[in-house]
Amino acid sequence: MLKQKHNVLIFIFCFFLPFFMLSGCKTTQKHCYNRVKVRQKKYVPLLQVCAKHNLSWDWDGFAKVVTVKNFNTEVRFCPGSALVSVNGKIYNLSIPIKIQKNSFVVPANFDAFFAKTVKSTESWQKLRKKNTLKRIVIDPGHGGKDPGGIGVKNIYEKNVVLDVSRRLKKVLLKEGIDVILTRDTDIFYSLMQRSVIANQAEADFFVSVHANIARTSSVHGFEVFYLSNEYDNFTKAVKIKDNIVRKIEKQKNYQYSADLNTVIWDMVLAENRIESIEMAKTISLTLKKMLNLKTRYIRGKKFAVLKNTNIPAVLLELGFLSNYNEAAKLSNPYYRQMLAEAIAAGIMRYKHKYELTNGFTI
Repeated sequence: MLKQKHNVLIFIFCFFLPFFMLSGCKTTQKHCYNRVKVRQKKYVPLLQVCAKHNLSWDWDGFAKVVTVKNFNTEVRFCPGSALVSVNGKIYNLSIPIKIQKNSFVVPANFDAFFAKTVKSTESWQKLRKKNTLKRIVIDPGHGGKDPGGIGVKNIYEKNVVLDVSRRLKKVLLKEGIDVILTRDTDIFYSLMQRSVIANQAEADFFVSVHANIARTSSVHGFEVFYLSNEYDNFTKAVKIKDNIVRKIEKQKNYQYSADLNTVIWDMVLAENRIESIEMAKTISLTLKKMLNLKTRYIRGKKFAVLKNTNIPAVLLELGFLSNYNEAAKLSNPYYRQMLAEAIAAGIMRYKHKYELTNGFTI
């Protein structure tokens, strides 16, 4: 009798054991990765991460860019770089993404990073939908030990642009725009420090304010600049990426080049340039209409302060301090106020167009 019971128990155990094992595999495999080590760093296959989060992915073999996305989040990166672009915002994974045995592998922390970043990005997107131009960083050029241009009658650029920027801030605050000044006193900040302030503020736009100097006093006029397209020349970017990926594929111990940082920035700059050009045109047209102010240039230029910001950006040259007429105007507080109000009106017109066209996409 005891022997029969013993046999029955063995039969039940053997019969149901595979089902328990299979159910256990289903629950664990869903969240388990085949971890690999590359140069003592832990990695997981990109395909498994995509399967877990129900993501689609695409490999652009020509541009050498991987795109991973779901319904509202797009992540782009280049193999060999630790930088990734999430909906146009730059993040650093600390460990570069690799190609291992003809497959993409990502740092082990990529899973947690993606889950956390998608949440923050979603809330940030909702905020932008409510008010597409919620926050602007205004950057009064120069300051402190750097006077900028020194014009006729010893007028200092750093003082003029700080005063106009403060006035511009007050006008925009009344319009409901949150404004951050990179400097609010006569203090020196490097170009990189100014860009860092803009990037950390998670602002929607960056406006750098300057005044110009020329060798001849006859030169005059307002100028607006956006970042030159030389910084995201497609052929150059593809060439850089192509060369780097070849190195990754051929050299097992290859460490990623800093050139990849430029490639990642190019992704963002290309998206930002449309908005930057539109802002430049709108401000220029508004100044013409309100102040009958001549605009000499609306064009791209290689300003470092624009290159290092990862949001749409323009640089304004308020006039020429070397021109007697414009120097006299820029020395006048009343004219500075009119200038600030006209620039603010241009920004608000841009905001209105941006909202109507869903970011100039329709």
